[in-house]
Amino acid sequence: MKELYQKNKLFFIILFIALAGFLLWYFSNIVTILLISLIVFIIGSPLTAILDRIKLGKRSFPHILSTIITLLLIIVVFFSLCSFFIPLIIQEARMISAIDMDKFMAYYQPQIDGLQNLLVDFGVMPHEVSVTTFIEKKLFNIVNFGFFSTVVKDIFSFTGKFFFDTFSVIFISFFFLYDKTMIRRVVLLLVNPKYEEQTIHVLDKAKRLLSRYYIGLLVNIMVMVTLYTIGLLIIGVKGALVIGLFGGIVHIIPYLGPVMATLMGVVLGVTGVVSIGDYSMMGITALRIILVYITVILIDVIVLEPMIYGKSVKAHPIEIFLVIIAAGSLGGIPAMIIAVPSYTFIRILLKEFLSQFQMVRSLTGHM
Repeated sequence: MKELYQKNKLFFIILFIALAGFLLWYFSNIVTILLISLIVFIIGSPLTAILDRIKLGKRSFPHILSTIITLLLIIVVFFSLCSFFIPLIIQEARMISAIDMDKFMAYYQPQIDGLQNLLVDFGVMPHEVSVTTFIEKKLFNIVNFGFFSTVVKDIFSFTGKFFFDTFSVIFISFFFLYDKTMIRRVVLLLVNPKYEEQTIHVLDKAKRLLSRYYIGLLVNIMVMVTLYTIGLLIIGVKGALVIGLFGGIVHIIPYLGPVMATLMGVVLGVTGVVSIGDYSMMGITALRIILVYITVILIDVIVLEPMIYGKSVKAHPIEIFLVIIAAGSLGGIPAMIIAVPSYTFIRILLKEFLSQFQMVRSLTGHM
């Protein structure tokens, strides 16, 4: 059997990778739950460690209480945010569905007629095709209340699975936090004993750097939500909290997130003006929103991002930028989201096991 493996080593390696990839895809829901639990563990472990150091007289603070308090704090923060923002999102949906499309189209009819004539003159559109009908159909699909009713139904059907998955994450995260060496023991079972010391070093360093990264990312999101919301409130945009929340959350997507935040901010902000029939303010409202977003994004780029994507993972901003672009080309937005932590872990592995190569030393010299 050993001789067969040696002769066909490459084949068995490819077969193993293919089988592992298939299992990850087939059990993707379980893998997702485990990854989220791991992130909760990485974020919560510093707080657990702080609580463990508290002294109650001559005795240390019970570790199980440290674990429970940490997990409860994360749960309370998560569900508090949900209970605060979900009603605002529903209110935003109702506001969009309340738009009077007939009045909206009537207000812009002269501009639409001018566009119609221009398109016909350049041969882009046949004379018998109506731009008005086309725009009405597209806008109606966007603001149709039936669309939001469908979304609400989908949300309710999703609720059962969501709460089951949430319970699974809480359950697994508790044992990750309570038994701090569980992940290490599982990994060491899969590693050759002669690499045990190096593997432990990799896991400890990865935990430290990724913990710093994810905590920094959460702080970044909260700061961005706050800045967007304050800026939008100052210029009088309706639904500023919801728009600010979306803007902050999509910043989890490096570089592309700010563009998405700006576009959605303009659309939702202008929709608020249209819903009350103040069509003359659409242009100035859009301009004000863009200026707010540019200001906040500049603060993020100049102050926040270098601290989070550079110092937290100890990599040059250009290096991070190239990694994110490459990840986006390979796997789109999901790959961009996990690019930085994945690259950090790969660099730790390279530094520990392949530091004899000059290229590896240059990439990992600051770690």
